[in-house]
Amino acid sequence: MCSAKLLHNPSEEDGAGQTFNTVLDLIRSAREKIAIHMYVWRSDAIGNRIGEALLKAAERGVKISIIKDLSGMMYERIEMNRKSYLPREPGKKTKLWWRLIRPTFPDTFEEDEFQNGAGHNLIVHPEVNLTWTENAHTHTKYYLFDDHDLVTGSINIEERHRGYFDYMVHLTADNLGKHFQARESGESDPDPERKIEFFFNQTMHGQKRFEIKPMLLNMLNEAKEEIYIEVAYIGDPAVNSAIITAANRGVDVTLLLSEKANIGNDNNYRSAQSLLKSAPVKIFLTPRMIHSKMIASDRKTVFSGSANTSIFSMCKSAELNLLIKDPGLVADFLAVADSRKAISNQVQSPEALKNFNKPLALLQELHQKLDL
Repeated sequence: MCSAKLLHNPSEEDGAGQTFNTVLDLIRSAREKIAIHMYVWRSDAIGNRIGEALLKAAERGVKISIIKDLSGMMYERIEMNRKSYLPREPGKKTKLWWRLIRPTFPDTFEEDEFQNGAGHNLIVHPEVNLTWTENAHTHTKYYLFDDHDLVTGSINIEERHRGYFDYMVHLTADNLGKHFQARESGESDPDPERKIEFFFNQTMHGQKRFEIKPMLLNMLNEAKEEIYIEVAYIGDPAVNSAIITAANRGVDVTLLLSEKANIGNDNNYRSAQSLLKSAPVKIFLTPRMIHSKMIASDRKTVFSGSANTSIFSMCKSAELNLLIKDPGLVADFLAVADSRKAISNQVQSPEALKNFNKPLALLQELHQKLDL
């Protein structure tokens, strides 16, 4: 029997507080092993707190396995305090690419007292095994504790998620790790009839297994009454086409986006404007940063996790989404989604989205397509 909890409710500004507190509690109570897969791990207050808690767990004999995406360091070094928690220096080619791409990022720099590479003592501990993803993009975010508790969704390890809109789920079940690892490795196929099932894009270990886009397209194509989409970054052509088709056959399609995303905002506006010109899609902009990745169909099924509807997430990167049919958990997601929509403003016409930088939008789309 699997229990599930959405680590957010409509009365809270965001889900980061519940998520980070849950993760810290589970680290402190772990007895045998912890597995973490993370995209961004910034050296800030929460990045150091989680790292220090993991070190204490290792010192009491807990085996810790960390998979860290190398390309995610770009965001750690370009945005905010420009510091990574896990020590690693990029190569010359990577540094050159960062210099080229930096002008497409808003200037969010803020000075603080935290140390770049503060996790040195953690990664040299004999109970800790760190794997950097080489030659593969992995946007996955999860924590697995003693094969019994899983926390997963859209939140990286960084303070700025306090104030973002995200979704994270805490799953608990005996032998949860066995099914999770069978799905992650591809040893078993996804079962879309389960109340909660794991869908992976897997790009590691020579695999090129992309399960999320086909499942998403199936949801969009089979929706009868309502589709709700809340994601940070959009733009995959096949997904956009399915959205247009659904809206034009009479499905009530709502898309919630950031008024100003932290990155890729021009590409978001370009894609959203195209949707509005092609179909009666209802687009809402919120002043808060939408970092969520959630699609709901007919208020009965939710598909949520780390995957945006961008080219990068759909076609290039490892991702983890939950397909959720559990009525209680679906209702919890929709309650939060409805509260977010209520504070957002509907876009009245394609003209309202015209003020984007077209060359920059094309560069942002190109960035998603390149293997850098």
